[in-house]
Amino acid sequence: MKLIDRYILNSFLWNFAGIIFICLIVFLVYLLIDKYEDILSNSPPLYYVVLYFLNSLPFLLIEVMPLAVAIAVLLTIGNMARNYEFLALLMSGISQARLAQPLLAMSTIIAFIIFLGNELIVPGCEQRARFFEKAYLEGKGEQILTRTKNIILKGKDTRIYNLKDYNSMLKLMTRPVIVDATQDGSGIQKIMRAEKAEFVRDEKDEGIWRFYGLEVQEFYEQGELKETQAFTQPVDLALEDNLDKLLAYRKNPEEMNLWELQSYLSILKQRGEKVGRYATDLHIKLAFPLAAILVMIICFSFASKMQLGNLVINFSQAMVLVVAYYALIAFTRALGHNLVLPAVIAAWSPIVIFALLGIIIFKYNSI
Repeated sequence: MKLIDRYILNSFLWNFAGIIFICLIVFLVYLLIDKYEDILSNSPPLYYVVLYFLNSLPFLLIEVMPLAVAIAVLLTIGNMARNYEFLALLMSGISQARLAQPLLAMSTIIAFIIFLGNELIVPGCEQRARFFEKAYLEGKGEQILTRTKNIILKGKDTRIYNLKDYNSMLKLMTRPVIVDATQDGSGIQKIMRAEKAEFVRDEKDEGIWRFYGLEVQEFYEQGELKETQAFTQPVDLALEDNLDKLLAYRKNPEEMNLWELQSYLSILKQRGEKVGRYATDLHIKLAFPLAAILVMIICFSFASKMQLGNLVINFSQAMVLVVAYYALIAFTRALGHNLVLPAVIAAWSPIVIFALLGIIIFKYNSI
């Protein structure tokens, strides 16, 4: 590595670390203000409050990393430009593209860190943060994420599940009522009621549901009761695949890695459910890390011109574009969640737009 590369990277990394530290302080203050009333009302142990803060930070820091890259590039190259160091290097025969190489390499590494963070660190931290928030800060108890009450779930075809309670840890339904409607939805074919049902494995290691106190009512097409069967012994029934996952509390996309998100997305698609939110966020997990590279190119282009124009104007223009990227991705994400745009377009269109914009600005601002 050449001396100039080390000089640029050293300055960039110090600026980047300082910005991340400032963001860390800001986020801690924000979280404290946001949860201040819950902490006062429920008096959770300090240990769990600290754990909530610590587990909430990774997601927030990952989200702000492209912004930190942008500001660090502006400060690093902007200082060199204002001190005429940048111009001196250009006059010595070093191209602007060559001077951008160390920052391009570092922003690529940061993009990789963002991707790995979203895959390996953020999902677990977000799950724990949600647990500490619901169980302790909001005072709802430790079973809040393992027990779901008053569930109404649409099954395959015309089946509907109605449960008083579901324990995802034990995979246990309480007072399940399963209704099979007619094909046109105008009547009822069958109703199954039970005291409880648990998910077990049979001798073939296949998942089945064991019902206790099962009562089955069948109806004629006209809606009149045909027969009623009551079972005193446990009855094993094979219900639809992945029902145990669907009955459990639904994770947010940021609480899942790519494999989990893709698996859950496939389950929802098989059931004919709307998947705009999960499909869009799946693609955003792949697209978002590239933002670190895009903002680096844009901000480098503006920062390199700071000695030739107004410092405030160039800095402001660069920051407006970076903020515009965050605003655009929030806008297209909302459109993807609501199925206004296909998930692929909603996630990747900001990247494509700003990639083209970055190339144009870099060529236009090349000295």
